[in-house]
Amino acid sequence: MMRRGGAATFFAVLSVSLLLYISYSSLNTSTTSFRLRDSAVDKVAKNYSAWHDCLKRNISIYDGNPDGLWGNLWRGIKSCEVIPEMKGLFIGDYPNSDETKRHIVPKMVSCRWKTSKFLYNFQQLPSVIVTLGIGHDTGAEEKLIKGLPHGSEFFGADPMHEINENLYTKLPGKYFPFAVADAAGLAEANVLINTSYTTKTVVTLDIIYFLKNLVKRTFIDDIWIDGEGAEYGLFDHFFNDGKFDENGITFCQFNIEIHKPDNLQKKLFHDFIFQLLNDRRYAIYRPVQGHHMRLFMVNFANEECVYKYIL
Repeated sequence: MMRRGGAATFFAVLSVSLLLYISYSSLNTSTTSFRLRDSAVDKVAKNYSAWHDCLKRNISIYDGNPDGLWGNLWRGIKSCEVIPEMKGLFIGDYPNSDETKRHIVPKMVSCRWKTSKFLYNFQQLPSVIVTLGIGHDTGAEEKLIKGLPHGSEFFGADPMHEINENLYTKLPGKYFPFAVADAAGLAEANVLINTSYTTKTVVTLDIIYFLKNLVKRTFIDDIWIDGEGAEYGLFDHFFNDGKFDENGITFCQFNIEIHKPDNLQKKLFHDFIFQLLNDRRYAIYRPVQGHHMRLFMVNFANEECVYKYIL
């Protein structure tokens, strides 16, 4: 017969083991729910605030001046991405023949749950990467996939299936033969045919439907948006309480190309940047300014994103 003291010890050990197993199991999914005592977002709040205040100081002069912001935002971003509070962020470069995409690979993080420590390797948690606008070039995806965990998934959409379908499925990735925008329907878009861009009427699919019903993922590690102008209609989706929040869709990182704007689009871009600052969710890095603008953004307000990519 087991003595009373031995039984108590046995059940105490069993209870702790079960708690650790449950916490590990809850982590080992693509929609991790962290049950940690300390908030990851709180841990990086000072870092984010330092970046936020830096950029605000640098661009507040352009509040109400869309032309000025379009021509000078890159200066503020470059100044603020090198402040001491941002030095621990390891942003990788993934070039293709036309541009460079950015991505932070998953990290290994030591976590504390209640009174027990455990090490969880985010480098083994598969990533979900979405490409909107493949453009006959998967050079960046081919480089990125080599550094991602086994089982990572790629989903790409482009209305011109010639070349794009073959390239993307070879990654391997799932290819969709249409454009993705803020609403379903028909739209005029600049698409790559052979070696030149041509205006063509294309079928567009609503991005919410695309992600929830076709990709069937709502936690996206990185989305690369090159929508040849469709990006302007997506700006407000990224705001706090916007359509992505309403549908439970999270992006840890995103690359976006903003195509040469007219006056109305400059105003949309101006409002987009200042609203992102007000929302205090994304930090902005690696600006490339020309006729178009390319930006890379990282989510500092989601627990899983912060644990996986920032801490």
